[in-house]
Amino acid sequence: MPKEKPINKEVFDLMWEIRKFTRSSLMLQHAIAGESGLNATDAECLDYLMEMGPSTAGALMKASGLTTGAITSLIDRLERRGFVKRSADANDRRKVIVSLIPERKAAITARYGRLAAAVQGQLSSYSKHQLVFLIAHMRALTAIFDGQHANGNG
Repeated sequence: MPKEKPINKEVFDLMWEIRKFTRSSLMLQHAIAGESGLNATDAECLDYLMEMGPSTAGALMKASGLTTGAITSLIDRLERRGFVKRSADANDRRKVIVSLIPERKAAITARYGRLAAAVQGQLSSYSKHQLVFLIAHMRALTAIFDGQHANGNG
């Protein structure tokens, strides 16, 4: 078996900064969820709905990794709290589509708007080329992290 190449200091330092950023992001997610009277898993599923648009429970289950029972309970909670609504799928009446309530989506977007303004301030001096690089970098890292999770390494 070939010997693994040691990770250089800069890559190690970058990985450490990513871990700290991830922790900070999780803590912010918990705080925002709490402000909305939600738990972090419920808030995360709202994020999935904002990203994916109206979705079936199965699509949310696949995205979140939750079980059938857990996703049903989560949708029930979000529906009772007025965050989502269920509607029949026009193409397959056996399926239910879960959608964000527009007013709730606007409130969530506004809360993240304050974060976006702060990030905009931080990144305002970056060139378009630098921002495109960072976007590509984050997408590549996300794919690596998703792959590690999917392979049971997370």
